[in-house]
Amino acid sequence: MVKKINIGLVGAGYWGQKLLPKFLAAPQAAVKAVCDIHEGNRAEIQQKFPNIPTAASLDDLLASRDLDAVTIVTPPATHFALAKAALEAGKHVWIEKPLALDLDEGRQLVQLARARKNVLFVDHTFLYDPAVRMIRDLVQRGELGDIYHLFLQRLNLGRIKRDSNVWWNSAPHDASIVLYVLSGRPTGVNLHGYRYLQANLEDLNMAVIEMSDGVSAFVYHNWLYPENTAKLTVIGSKRLLVYEGKFDKRALTLYDYEVENCDASRLSLAELPTTLASKMIAERKLEGFLDREPLAAAVEDFLESVRAGGEPVSNGDLSLKVLAVLEAGERSMRARGARIPIDI
Repeated sequence: MVKKINIGLVGAGYWGQKLLPKFLAAPQAAVKAVCDIHEGNRAEIQQKFPNIPTAASLDDLLASRDLDAVTIVTPPATHFALAKAALEAGKHVWIEKPLALDLDEGRQLVQLARARKNVLFVDHTFLYDPAVRMIRDLVQRGELGDIYHLFLQRLNLGRIKRDSNVWWNSAPHDASIVLYVLSGRPTGVNLHGYRYLQANLEDLNMAVIEMSDGVSAFVYHNWLYPENTAKLTVIGSKRLLVYEGKFDKRALTLYDYEVENCDASRLSLAELPTTLASKMIAERKLEGFLDREPLAAAVEDFLESVRAGGEPVSNGDLSLKVLAVLEAGERSMRARGARIPIDI
């Protein structure tokens, strides 16, 4: 019988209570304790899961010699300190996105995990959606033609964070998708952010990310919007693709289109048409990606990486690249949307 991986979960708030059942359902895992500084969250865990002990501090959790891994599901500002302590205690670490709020701190965590030979996993859940992997395959096989542009939208009217702005909450998803799907690397970002709901935090932003191969990516986030969507549109020279990523309504649609070919080199300026005709030729829904639930697949990859000593898809090196985009975006927003180079 294969020994189970003993897990300690840190953070029993909204997402922690979404993640906990995934580890409880995983055959490879055994949840040994849940840690939260808030008494109300601990009480809720004790009521829902009476067989799981709770702790009020990370030190109490790490005191257990039986613990193999720690999952950190806490506000972004706490990620570095908690992950560093867990890695120094010799534990494998799952950490909610983003890896950290500072690129240098992120590098410290990756180097520490490598030195201790521990898994460092960052929860970029969308990389475990089979639909996103299907998009990547279509792009790599040239089914969409040359990629011109990506438009990513993460919009809702719901939970509004009070501990970090919309960029740091939503952009980790979109930056990870851009890095995963495209072959080029991001070279620069312009980010404009706006504060309407809270005086100290941006709740709306628009970013332009430039890629090394000429692809552009526009990223729009809004916490005050009548539609709840996590949408990716890919514009290619042959086809268009739209992905709805909200897990309760995931869909993938492929569009064939054509644009009239007008050879300007053979016509005089007076002969050139004032418009180019374009039209949609066909639309089809793609299937075969709803059989796996992304968060459960992410948990499976983490546990298998711990068990076998491998590298997860959502690893520290990828997360550092995501963090480089996030940090450059933050600097751009503070510089009123100036273009900031991305150092990857």
